[in-house]
Amino acid sequence: MWKLDQNGWANAYYSAAVQAGQHNPSAFFFGSSDWGNSISVDKPPLSLWVMGISVWLFGFNSWSILLPQAILTLGSTLIVYTLVRRCFPAHSALLGASIFAFAPITVLLARYNNPDPLMIFLMLLAVYAGVRATETSAPRWLMFAAFLLGLGFMAKQLQAFLVLPALVFAFLVFVRMPWRQRIYSLAAAGAIVIGVSLAWPLTVDATPAEQRPFVGGSTNNSVLELTLGYNGIDRVIHQEANPTTALLPQELRGPDSDAGFFRLLNRNYGQEIGWLLAPGVLSTLAILWRLFRRRFNRPQSVLAGVSAIWMITTYGMLSFMGNSFHSYYAASLAPPLALACAIGAFMMFEVRKKAPARIYLVVALLLSAICSYAMWGLGVALPLELGTVILVVVLLSAALLTAPAPWPHLEQVAGAAAVCGLLVGPVATAIITAGTPQYGSNPLTGSVTRSENTLSHFLRDAKTGAPAWVTGLALGHAPNAAVAETIMAADPACTWGAATYPGQTAARFQLATGRAILPLGGFAALDPSPRLEQFQEWVELGRVCYLVEQPAQLEVPGNSGELMAIQAWVRETFSPQDIDGTTVYRLAP
Repeated sequence: MWKLDQNGWANAYYSAAVQAGQHNPSAFFFGSSDWGNSISVDKPPLSLWVMGISVWLFGFNSWSILLPQAILTLGSTLIVYTLVRRCFPAHSALLGASIFAFAPITVLLARYNNPDPLMIFLMLLAVYAGVRATETSAPRWLMFAAFLLGLGFMAKQLQAFLVLPALVFAFLVFVRMPWRQRIYSLAAAGAIVIGVSLAWPLTVDATPAEQRPFVGGSTNNSVLELTLGYNGIDRVIHQEANPTTALLPQELRGPDSDAGFFRLLNRNYGQEIGWLLAPGVLSTLAILWRLFRRRFNRPQSVLAGVSAIWMITTYGMLSFMGNSFHSYYAASLAPPLALACAIGAFMMFEVRKKAPARIYLVVALLLSAICSYAMWGLGVALPLELGTVILVVVLLSAALLTAPAPWPHLEQVAGAAAVCGLLVGPVATAIITAGTPQYGSNPLTGSVTRSENTLSHFLRDAKTGAPAWVTGLALGHAPNAAVAETIMAADPACTWGAATYPGQTAARFQLATGRAILPLGGFAALDPSPRLEQFQEWVELGRVCYLVEQPAQLEVPGNSGELMAIQAWVRETFSPQDIDGTTVYRLAP
C-alpha cells in the first residue's frame, strides 16, 4: 500500500466506469463506461462493484479505487501460505507466499485497477475449497469451489477457468468416494459454475437493448458473444494481424507470432514472470514424477496434483495462445508457479541419498541460474554485475549439492543460498515496479529494457505522444484546460458533456471534467456503438453538447464504420471550433 495513489487513475477506462457507477445505479449494475449508459466496458462488472463499494465508503479518488486491489492481493498471499502450510513445512509455505507476493506482475496488479487481483483471489479460494473437498470427501466444499469459480468468471470471464482442470483432476483421482458419486458431485458442481457464471450475462442479454448500454467489445450487443468471441476464442487462436499493427514499426511487428515455450522469457514479458519460470517448470516435472511413484502422503498429493496441473494448464495457455497477448496475463501464472516452487523446495531440502535425485536437483539449479541470469540482462535498472555474482553463488551451491556433504547442515546452507540468490532478481524488480508510476491499458513491470525494439520503449514513447494514435488507444489523451472548462460549462441538460474516442481518451475526459462522456466506438473505437441514426437522434434531443475530434485516431485502419460515419456527419453539419489547438464541434443548440 506504499504510495498507492502514485498511479493516479491507473487504467482510466475502469476508473471512469467506477465513477459512472457512483452516478447511476443502472450504470453500476451493467458496468457502463459512462453514466449516460451508452456502452459497457469489455469485462463483467464484479471487479468494478468491489471498487465501487470502496469508493462509496472512502470517496471517489485514486486511493479508494486501488485499495481493494492491494487488500485482495494480500489475501491471495495468505491463501498461498495457508495452502502449503497445511501439509508441508513452514519454510516451504513462507517461500511459496514470498514467490507469489514478490512476483513483479503480482506487485504491479496489486496497485492497479485491472480485474486480475479479484480473479486470482477467487481462484485461490476455489483451490482451497477444492482441496478441502477432496481431502474430506465433502461435496459441500466442492459446491463452494464451484460458486467461487462462477464469481471468478464474473471478474474476468473464461480466464478464471484455467484452474478448473486441476480441481477436477484432483477430485477424480484422490477423493475417497464411489466413482458414481464422484461423477454426480462434479456434475452438480458444474451446474453451479454454469449457473453463477451465466446469471449476469443472461440477465443483460434478456434486457431490451434500448433499456441498457451496448455490450462493449461485442459485435452484436451480446455478453455471450463477448465471452466466446472477443474475450474467448479470438484471444486463444492465432488471428490475422489487426489492421492497426500495420502502423507499428517493423522491428516491433516481426514476421511471426512469438507463441512458444519461451514466450514468457522474451524481452517483452520476461520481467513480469520469467525469473522463476525454470524452477517452476522443473518443480512441476518433479512433482508429477513423485506423484506417479506415490511418494507424497495423501494431503500432500492433493495439493501437489492441483499445483502441477494448474501450472501446466496456465503455462501452456499463455505460451501458445494467439497474438492478442498482454503482458499482465502472466499474473495468472503467479499462483501455480508459487505453489509448485514451494513444493519443489520441500523436495529439495529433504535429505536425498539417491544419486538420480541429486543429479536432477543440480541440473535444475543450473538451468534456473542460467534463466535468472538472462532476466538480469533485460532491464536497464538492474546491475548486470550483481546478476553475475548471483549466478556464481547459485552455481557454487549446485556444486556443493552434487555429493553428500561431509559436514552437518552444509546441504541446507547451500540450498538456502541457491534459493535466496534466485529470489534477488524478482524482489529487486518488484521494488522497482512498486516505485514506478503506471497508467494506461498495458502497464509493465520493472524498467525499460536494454533492447530498444521492445514494448517498454514503445509505450514509454507513447507517453510523450509519439505516435499519437497509440497514446490515445493505450493511455488516452487528457483534455487541455480550455477544452475541459468548455465541457464542464456545457448545458447541464445534456446527458453527455461531450463525445470523443477511443475509450481511454473518453475516460480521461470524463475523469477530468466530472461530466459523462460518450465513448464513440467503445474501448478501441471498433464497436458499432452508437449507430449513426441513434447519435443523430441524441443530438436532435440535445443530449450531446460537444464532439471533440481526435485526428490521429481517424487515420487508424479498422475503426468502427459507425464512428467514421458519425464523424463525417458532424463535419458536414456543424462548424468546427479551435479551442487551444483542439477541434471541437458544438452539437447542442
